[in-house]
This record gives sequence, structure tokens and C-alpha cells, in this order.
Amino acid sequence: MRAFTSTLFAALFALPLHADAQAGDASGFGAAIITPAHPVWLLEQPYADSPKLTARTVGVSAYGGFHVKASLEISCYPQNPLASLALQIAPQSLGFDSDPFEGKDASANGPLRVTTGTRASIELPVNGVWTDGGAFQIGTLFVLSAAVPPAELAYWLSDASQGQTLTLSLAPATAGAAPLTATFVLPENNTGLNKILRACRGVASATPR
Repeated sequence: MRAFTSTLFAALFALPLHADAQAGDASGFGAAIITPAHPVWLLEQPYADSPKLTARTVGVSAYGGFHVKASLEISCYPQNPLASLALQIAPQSLGFDSDPFEGKDASANGPLRVTTGTRASIELPVNGVWTDGGAFQIGTLFVLSAAVPPAELAYWLSDASQGQTLTLSLAPATAGAAPLTATFVLPENNTGLNKILRACRGVASATPR
């Protein structure tokens, strides 16, 4: 299990060769170093045969006293008014039972509570699947996906959101159990996210609440 986990996270957070990272040159070699403490939006087209576009950043997930990295993607299809978020985690490393959230007939669908800074939280139903994560990742990840209201996305595009903490809290499938949480810092440069969402009709023009 330890070897699997090491391989998984080395692949999950390796810098893609064909992606656009919105960040300064932290390494001195023309490439940004991406960490939860210095987040950026990494732009990707994960599948060569699909027009889907994503902006991804990294943070930390927590459950049962364990803390491991997590990935957050905001995705859309060109000229589509809908955008979604995907929380990517490694359930084995957290000791988290993902089975109740998996598939169309899942017995649990959250909700996923989304809190940005001091704003009022919103709650979103989620659906979970195992996935290979696209062309830039190796190994399988469990992904919890949800549609995001345009007004919330518009706030993430605003200057007010830059550097704020984004907390995701997944309601447990078992009564009385603790939630799974994931914490991200919204990058201070949101140009990358803006590029992705401008391709989604109606998202960038929404009014933040």
C-alpha cells in the first residue's frame, strides 16, 4: 500500500509538460514550483479527444487524523453554460470509505459544503467515480464532482477571492461519523481560471453574491 500511495501522489502532483501554469518562476529554470503553500491554476486539456478544459490547483485533504494532498479542478466545455468542480482524493491513504459515494446509484451524495473565506457556505450534491485523471496523471483517483452555481464561480474570478481559503466538507455516509475535508488557498493570480471559464458561456458574466 505504501508503494502504491507514493506512486499515486508522485503522479498526481507532477508538473505536466504541456500545461499552462499561471505563476512566477520560483525555480530559476523557467518552471513554477506548485505546492499548497504557493498555489497556482494549472491549465489542462486532459483528454486529447475531448474539448474539455480544466483549471487545477492543489491543497490538503483530511480524514480520521490523516492529512494528504488533494487536487481541485474547475472544468467546462467550450460554449457550454455549465461548469463543475472535481475534488480528487486518495481514499486509501485517508482511511476513507468511498464506496457509498460511487456511481450513479450511490447510496450517498453528500452534500459537499463549499465555503470561501467568510462567505456563506453553499451545499452541493456530489457524485463519485474512480478515474485515471486524464493524460497528465498516472494511477487511479477517486473524484467527487458537483455542478457549481455561476455566482460562486464568478466570485472565485473576482479580485476579492484571491488568497482566500476554500474549504470543502463532505458529509459522511454514516450517521455520526466525521466529515472528510479538503482545504485550498485560491491562487492570487486567477488569470488561468479566467481563461478556462471565459470559454463557458454565461459563467464569467455572472454577478458575484
